[in-house]
Amino acid sequence: MTASSLYATLGLSRNPFPPTPDAGSYFFTPRLEEDFAEIVHCIEARKGFVLLTGEVGLGKSTLVRRLLDTLQDKNCHSALILNTFLQDSALLSAIQADFGLPPTDSVDQGLAHLTEFLIAKHQAGDINLLVIDDAQNLSVESLELVRLLCNLETGQEKLLQILLVGQPELEQTLATPELRQLKSRIIKHARLSGLHRDEVARYFDFRVNAAGAEGRLSLEPAAADILHRTTEGNLRRIHLVLDRCLYGLASTRASVVTAALVQRAVADLPALGDEAVAQASALAGSRHRKAWIIAGLLAGTSATVAVAGFGLVSQQQISPPVVSVDAVVAAAPALPGPTSAAVTGLVAASSPAVGMVSSSGGAAPDAAAAVTAPTAATATPSATAQPEAAPMSPRRVCESRLEAVATADETLHVQRLPDGIADSIKSSARLCRFAVGKESWVVWLGRNDARHIVAAQQATRKVQGKLKSMGLLDTREPDDGFFGSKTGEAFARFQQQHGLAATGKPDELTFLLLEHQDASPR
Repeated sequence: MTASSLYATLGLSRNPFPPTPDAGSYFFTPRLEEDFAEIVHCIEARKGFVLLTGEVGLGKSTLVRRLLDTLQDKNCHSALILNTFLQDSALLSAIQADFGLPPTDSVDQGLAHLTEFLIAKHQAGDINLLVIDDAQNLSVESLELVRLLCNLETGQEKLLQILLVGQPELEQTLATPELRQLKSRIIKHARLSGLHRDEVARYFDFRVNAAGAEGRLSLEPAAADILHRTTEGNLRRIHLVLDRCLYGLASTRASVVTAALVQRAVADLPALGDEAVAQASALAGSRHRKAWIIAGLLAGTSATVAVAGFGLVSQQQISPPVVSVDAVVAAAPALPGPTSAAVTGLVAASSPAVGMVSSSGGAAPDAAAAVTAPTAATATPSATAQPEAAPMSPRRVCESRLEAVATADETLHVQRLPDGIADSIKSSARLCRFAVGKESWVVWLGRNDARHIVAAQQATRKVQGKLKSMGLLDTREPDDGFFGSKTGEAFARFQQQHGLAATGKPDELTFLLLEHQDASPR
């Protein structure tokens, strides 16, 4: 799935939550609209010096771009300085160059030439604007140079309008005694803040509709609450989370960003920090696994990421109703096996005969205990003739054995095997088979968290090699670890041969069968 096809699936013409400033679709809150109008007025009225501060990710650079777009048709000549590690004379040279002036040999000569240029533009009725972004990096000497530039004026108006943009530490620097003259020249100081709780949902609607959604996508209230708490209304963080959520919507053809989807996106983004992840996990509840969808693009490439993170789509969104394996056996042993349980967070094959549950999913007591099978142990009657303890069911025997060797990041998976292929699965230290009537079941240990892209690629390479050895995948196809269309088609052929639903999508049981492929398909 390419970037364009991902957004097309959602009815979008472009990414509504890009990682770079997007001034074309600018969201104004009431307080931001007021600040923006005042900044524009100060520049147009040639009042001189404006300060804009805010924490990282609050949209300072986006506001600057929106400002420059607004002033573009108002005879405004602007110089935008982004490299603030240039100091003193190097900074002046960068300002001259951005105004289209040739370099000079000295600071005095440079100031003289710049003054001549500013006077000529002022006499022509033009506005001259200097914007310095990331100004918190400027030295005291460089900020003193800015003060000298601010002194260039006529009797009534400033020749050069200056907008200093920086993080809150810029305010601390300007508060030092050495810069009190510069600080006294500030006409307007705008401090950016994050979105309020009630603005998050409106921001989502504004951005996706501007990208072509036309009301088709929505953010549920609980998801907006989690998004606000974990990002503190920070726009860059909001974009990171919601951009990840788009992959979840596209892979499931869903249209609503749920609280669970936001929680998983937050958990998968280390940039938000451990504290934010902990908040999101607490809000979503301990019953949810930190799983995430790795369906989409590797950043900057057009290749599809392997969805071999084995799993990866929320069962709340795509799975059939959750049915306990025990309840099915007790109610109708002849019926097909249970469907996939949400608590595993793994994608089950779509065939009604194939299901999967987790031992930690709170299933009903094991009704398979009534099935006659060897048990691990039976209780010995005590001297007081207590009744015998109920024997362990075959399933529980398997689960107990694997629980004893499971690591902290592993969980048990229980799934019925399709008819005719049970013999291809052999018990091992981390895998156990048992029978319920004529049905064959398997219990195995699997990862309890989402696999990362590297692990997914390694697993997919193994799958590609296995499929080639079976003649299901053209040997000329690269073992690149990407689950593309050719690998998906071969995967579907394998599933069809082995009685699984031919979805062509990775799931735990299909991978398990491939790993133990030493028997002919039925």
